[in-house]
Amino acid sequence: MSRTEVLDTHAHIVPRSLLTALQQRPVAGFSARRTERGWVVAVPGTGETRPIGARMTDAGPRADWQRHAGVTRQILSPWLDIQAGGRDWARTLNDAMADAAAEAGTVALASVTGDQATEDLLEAWKRPEFAGLLLNTDPPDGPAPHEPAFDPLWTLAAAEGIPVVLHPPTCGPSDALASLGTMGNVHGRLIDNTVAITRLILAGVLDRHPGLKLVLVHGGGFLPYQAHRLDGGYRTKEAFAGELAREKPSAYLGDFHYDTVGLSAPAIAFLAGFGPVLLGSDYPFALGDPDPVRTVRESGLDDAFVEAILHTNADALFRRPA
Repeated sequence: MSRTEVLDTHAHIVPRSLLTALQQRPVAGFSARRTERGWVVAVPGTGETRPIGARMTDAGPRADWQRHAGVTRQILSPWLDIQAGGRDWARTLNDAMADAAAEAGTVALASVTGDQATEDLLEAWKRPEFAGLLLNTDPPDGPAPHEPAFDPLWTLAAAEGIPVVLHPPTCGPSDALASLGTMGNVHGRLIDNTVAITRLILAGVLDRHPGLKLVLVHGGGFLPYQAHRLDGGYRTKEAFAGELAREKPSAYLGDFHYDTVGLSAPAIAFLAGFGPVLLGSDYPFALGDPDPVRTVRESGLDDAFVEAILHTNADALFRRPA
């Protein structure tokens, strides 16, 4: 076992303080109530969320899981099911996330939304509780990350060195594929990941904003494992949005960070050949990895690679400037 801390970079939370506050007084159309199966949040335009269990909201179950898994600290992410909303809601959510991070002795990822997302990201970045941004790959209330209207946010993130974690929503574009049936959370989210990342590359976002610190959850979807097929599509103009500064789309895969969520040990070893890999559990969800440290240690990678995945890569990425 590593003697340094083990950082879980993909762990969600809905702060209990936020839920109790919403129960007393709605904010921007959001409210909360307790049910026999857990808390539910009423989200404007979409109705009530799935029940939110104690593993998501309470410190005790989270600490128990961390001890069992050998995780020292988590980078706290908001739950995307309640992330969508206007500016007032994003600020309310950020306040609750900052408080939760301070209480847990860690840092969190911020939320932004709407036309003033760039200004709000700069505002959040000034707070020491935040170490980056969790960005929906299919925002319901604004442009997609690969579209030109998103460039001001990318400019800020690159200039300030703000890590941006790209995360698909629970209900993403792949839900339109009727053939997925009940496998939306199994394969659909990976499709959404893959398409969103591909569009970022093909639209020249990485050419226009060198130095971006982007994290791809769920191991980057299917893209790292089918990268040469994308190269073929770029060559034949079947996947083409403009001339790239580099020879082929796969040349950009080393610019990303990748988490280990949902990956087998051999897949993690394969992914380590592309770019920095970060430990991730997707806590508290069942499709995450209940024993992520063990999975990394079974990858067959040497001790230096294992140490980098468990600690060094995440520490370098999310450590706030002194």
